[in-house]
Amino acid sequence: AAELSPTLGFKTIGGSRIAFQDGLPVPTFSFQPRLRLDLSGRWRVDRVPMDDGLSLTRRSTALKRITAESGGRQQPNYDDGTWSVVDVPGSFDPPPASPVEGAWYRKAFDLPATWQNQTVTLKFGAANYVADAWLNGHYLGYHEGGSTPFAFDVTDWLIAGDVNVLAVRVDNPAWGTRQDIVPWGLTDWWNYGGLTQPVWLEATSSIYASRADVVPHLDGADIAVTLHQRRGAPAAVQVDMSVLPATVDQGNVTNLDPRSLVPSTSVPIASERVDAGQLAADGTTQVHASFTLLYADLWTTETPAPYVLEVSVVRDDRPVSQNCAPFRVGRFESKTDCARRVLTGDPVHSAGWARDCAPD
Repeated sequence: AAELSPTLGFKTIGGSRIAFQDGLPVPTFSFQPRLRLDLSGRWRVDRVPMDDGLSLTRRSTALKRITAESGGRQQPNYDDGTWSVVDVPGSFDPPPASPVEGAWYRKAFDLPATWQNQTVTLKFGAANYVADAWLNGHYLGYHEGGSTPFAFDVTDWLIAGDVNVLAVRVDNPAWGTRQDIVPWGLTDWWNYGGLTQPVWLEATSSIYASRADVVPHLDGADIAVTLHQRRGAPAAVQVDMSVLPATVDQGNVTNLDPRSLVPSTSVPIASERVDAGQLAADGTTQVHASFTLLYADLWTTETPAPYVLEVSVVRDDRPVSQNCAPFRVGRFESKTDCARRVLTGDPVHSAGWARDCAPD
């Protein structure tokens, strides 16, 4: 039976169902126009055998034993000079190397003094399979699941203008050894472990939009913006939302910043200000809006036709946080009468489909 408690849960706030993880409303993990420090690159790594049962045991009883097993590897003054170096994102046992049970990762980094008085979130794209994290010797928490992102609030544990040390214990139990390991048995890919996606820090004001979700339709879009305030005093907050037409070209096709998709001459085709009411200290709420997009450019195989939702959180008539979410308008269908997929009326051909049908 599974012993390690899930870190993901849901709360109903003001009639909205909001996902929380490790005490935070689940944030967006896409690139945002915010102060950002990329922690990818070269990390120190120590490959060591690990107790899988301990890794998958409730932290209320296992953390003391994990800390004792660490030998001080999570402490900022630990000497990791003899450890090998690996790239993050990457793996500590990439194929065709023999799978290794686990590894400790360490990264020392300078945090600019400009990060003082910011709300800071540490984000992981993924870690395979069970990860425990410490910052400057303080335990942040854990995450189970090799393909899902996760985040921690690290505001209280960072030292602006000085060196900080991030330590991560990653255990990758062998498939099939326990019923609570995903995947459980045979698969068609290599069981490699490690920090397999980027790691970064993101800074915001104390009031910010943790995520903006778009549900597009052929003639419009439904918007949900999740707001959060870390501590602070209760504040009246509004949210400005704008939908802008965007363009994909050779200059921005690989740029992660959604703002690069919006030409300087673009003007909003839809916009609205929504009153979010009074946001409490450590409070979370969600606001909603629906836009009608007349004569929307549809997503096809020939034209990407993107749009960008720009969100600005306003307090005392002053923008304090921004969020961007690119999206497209189209219809994706799977035809049941044959092996065919259709995107906005156009067949989409790909390997692995047995045959195609004649056009309707």
